[in-house]
Amino acid sequence: MRREFLASSSSFRTERLHVRLDGGRPLRVFFKDLDPEHQLEKARTVREFDLAPGHRELQMYQTILSPERFGTLHLYAFRWEPAQGLYWLFLEDGGRSLLRSFADVNRWVVAARWAARFHAATGDLPEAQTSFLPRYDHAYYRTCAERARQILPNLDTRDRQLVERGLECYARRIDWLGALPRHVIHGQLFGQNIMLRRGKATHAVAVIDWETAALGPGAFDLASLSSGKWTKEEKWVMRTAYFEEYQTTTGARLDWETFSRDLAAVVLHQSLKWLGWWGHHRSLSHKFASFLKELRAVLEEHFAAG
Repeated sequence: MRREFLASSSSFRTERLHVRLDGGRPLRVFFKDLDPEHQLEKARTVREFDLAPGHRELQMYQTILSPERFGTLHLYAFRWEPAQGLYWLFLEDGGRSLLRSFADVNRWVVAARWAARFHAATGDLPEAQTSFLPRYDHAYYRTCAERARQILPNLDTRDRQLVERGLECYARRIDWLGALPRHVIHGQLFGQNIMLRRGKATHAVAVIDWETAALGPGAFDLASLSSGKWTKEEKWVMRTAYFEEYQTTTGARLDWETFSRDLAAVVLHQSLKWLGWWGHHRSLSHKFASFLKELRAVLEEHFAAG
């Protein structure tokens, strides 16, 4: 076995293992050490010591994710032994190509269609299969609002007024959000969590890093996927692709106006959620400014009349 530490590791230590099995067959393995004690230095400043997210990722691979059905990585092996301090995942090595490295919107459309199919397939799973997942309920939304409210004293006047306006609109949407149908969602379906498969695989993408999986509206993943430096037209292309794929997969007839209204409420929530998060860690990332732009855009486009 040959080991290669990945300098691209962001939270946990990860390695590529080049393994030669008995009989000489080679196997490429992605190793992930989910021990919170072994988090990288930057991650320690923003993440709590918590085993739950890592265990949730393991449970996702064990109970819901399917390489054949969804194109997700094969779980080759694991060791989850708290008494020994071992929290190891051995996954299929999906390669080095991440969606975030590409600006071609057509590649992102493929991911949007994948998300629609995944949500369609996981919207009606039995409780026994999803009981380990947190739920996006009224309490969750209120907690996110409170976290965003805590950063207000640290903002300059212009930014504070923007966030206050967002919170006012958001307060009137909490009951609405809490009533939306729930699916299994990734929770942070950004480009850095989507790999592009090598060759001509049946599945063009492989979604990774499932620590943030939850039960919530599918629009959450779509909002994450289409956030960032996209034009309105490019966002519309991704959202239309999701809308059409979900209808095709489920046979349900959706109303575009309702779909867009629900998505706007989710984008509003996501903007405030990440502002509340990065507002406490602004020196570590430019993402606070990015989500201020997201908040301003969704307010101007969907909430201009209050």
